[in-house]
Amino acid sequence: MKKEKTTVWSKWVPLVLSLGLMAACSNTNNAPAATNAPSAGTDPTSAASEMPSLPEAKLTFIYPVASNPGPDQKLVNDEINKYLKEKINATVDLRPLTFDEYEPKLNAMLAAGENFDIAWSSKGWLGNYQPYIDRGAYLEITEDMINTYAKEARANIPDKFWPDMNAVDGKVYGFPIYQVAAKTKSLVIQKRFVDKYSLDLASIQTYKDIEPFLKQLKENEPDIIPLGLAQNSWGLYANRDEVGEGMSVTYKKDDPMLKMVSGLEALDSKTDYYNTMRAWYQAGYINEDAPIIQNINDLKAKGNVAVGLEFTSKPGGEVGEMAVNGGNEVVYAPIADSYFTGIASAMHVINKGSKNAERALMLINLLNTDPYLYNLICNGIEGKHYTKIDDKFIEPIKDSGYAPNGDWVFGNQFNAYLKPGQAPDTWEKTIELNDSAIVPASSGFGVNEENMKAEVANITAINNEYRVALESGSVDPAKVLPEYRAKLVASGQEKFDNEINAQWEQFKKDKGIGQ
Repeated sequence: MKKEKTTVWSKWVPLVLSLGLMAACSNTNNAPAATNAPSAGTDPTSAASEMPSLPEAKLTFIYPVASNPGPDQKLVNDEINKYLKEKINATVDLRPLTFDEYEPKLNAMLAAGENFDIAWSSKGWLGNYQPYIDRGAYLEITEDMINTYAKEARANIPDKFWPDMNAVDGKVYGFPIYQVAAKTKSLVIQKRFVDKYSLDLASIQTYKDIEPFLKQLKENEPDIIPLGLAQNSWGLYANRDEVGEGMSVTYKKDDPMLKMVSGLEALDSKTDYYNTMRAWYQAGYINEDAPIIQNINDLKAKGNVAVGLEFTSKPGGEVGEMAVNGGNEVVYAPIADSYFTGIASAMHVINKGSKNAERALMLINLLNTDPYLYNLICNGIEGKHYTKIDDKFIEPIKDSGYAPNGDWVFGNQFNAYLKPGQAPDTWEKTIELNDSAIVPASSGFGVNEENMKAEVANITAINNEYRVALESGSVDPAKVLPEYRAKLVASGQEKFDNEINAQWEQFKKDKGIGQ
């Protein structure tokens, strides 16, 4: 790249790889309605009750949040510790980190051997499950450990979902946060503009269908960003003829052989998409700082983003989106099919260096089975941070001092209170979505990167350099796309694709599919 191009590039692209997969999530299957008191019936701390002489333990829990939870973080933490002392003779230091700082902080803590016990992880996003397992960062959670310290939480998870937790070596290194297990990529549109311009949501089937609406907004709403994008929120492309976008492998929906679509083939198929993004950017539909703004919620908080992107689109998720869109009501417009994505999109993991692994698992058990503790960490203290309406619903108190807005981070969401705007049957609809979503043939397939570590590092660096710029339309695909492709090839993309394909073919053979 010539020097003058580098100057323009550095202005727009200090790019950080961010998988838009913000698994905002939902809930469990047969848990009771949430109540603001310790749950009755089976005691989820049975392991503790059988061991009354547990020594005091001090735990540390790091997790990602969209924004600072508020000045009452310590107050809520103290209240949680009072409860935990009684339940499992432990206290926990809660350390929320914003999305953009979570990964660097996790890496720094691991590199320095800094103590923490529980972290948040996912397949394909923050704390990426398999790569961190390969580094030896996470502790194996054995069946004996689960039966002793988290039996109740495990009982809430359908057996058919559990294989999704298996790492490449067949072992389990995390405990799932049971919630929505399906993904539907959707546009998130402020309802006031849908109503004002009589937008027919049923007509929006692909990303291209939103273009006339974006044009209307640009021409008539000078203070509004028609389409908001950022480093951690991009990827409008979706192809309903393919299965597996964002997963380990992609294949054509009508291909009985389930042949893998290679990374280079996938890139080549997006030329028209990149050209569309470029045209939209030049037309002013996309915010000019899209390739450099790190957190989309910083932009949405102003309330002037008309259209955004959501990768999960869970039932009732519009309420959470409203909170980050400046209090403006939003609606979803799906632009892809719904796919079953398993339960490993959000989980808790235990640091391999934890000195209190058993107690950490007991806390994870409580977060997934104890409605009082779960709603305390999610919503704060009743009367101070929220008002209880009835056994199902609460009303958050505005500017109360505590609002992490991350129920999907903390535990089994079927124990969550519903908030105004959510339907009473939100959790039932979540179960329906889990059951009706398309189950990819690749479900349960994971990639072993042991033999291609150098290629993975090189390809990641190239993606960091080019992907967000192309996805946001801030560069000319005609000039940049050939350069991007050439660098991928030089970095080992073909070897990477061939290795994944070999593992995929073996997986198909073992499963007796695609033969």
